[in-house]
Order: sequence, then structure tokens, then C-alpha cells
Amino acid sequence: MQINVNQISSSEIELEKSSNGKASAQAAPVTVNVEDRASLKNDVAGVSSLKQQALAIPDVRQAKVDALKQQIQSGQYKADPAETAKAMRENGI
Repeated sequence: MQINVNQISSSEIELEKSSNGKASAQAAPVTVNVEDRASLKNDVAGVSSLKQQALAIPDVRQAKVDALKQQIQSGQYKADPAETAKAMRENGI
């Protein structure tokens, strides 16, 4: 996306004295031509590539699931209630 914003330069600011004798800055009338444009044509390939990568990631970490299943079946898995509660709090469960 390309955004072109024309800004007021310091040469376009006029100083005028107020009734109390102090100078104040005031912007001179300026015609600003601002053009906003967005183009997604070049981004289609990038979005498509990201979508393919996201879809290729498995929803389940199968190796971890298999290791936990094996530990549970062999009686080696020991759940720590404090760690479980902590993880639940941290993940908003």
C-alpha cells in the first residue's frame, strides 16, 4: 500500500503578533493534494503462499501426543496439579 501525504513545510508558516505582543505561528492557506492508493495484485501470491504454509502445519503435535500416550500406558506419566493449574491460568482456561 502506498500513501503519499504532503506536509506543510516550515516555509509555509507565517508568524503574526497577537494582541499581547507575542509571536504565534499560524499555517498559511495551503492546497494539499493527497492521493491514497492500495494495490493487492502483488500480494496475492504472498497470501497464497502463507495460506499453504499454515495449512501444512499439523493441528496436533503428533510426536508429543504419542510420547504422552506411551507414558500414560506404562504408568510413567505423573501429572503435577500445581503445574496444570498454572498452565490453565496462563492460557485463560
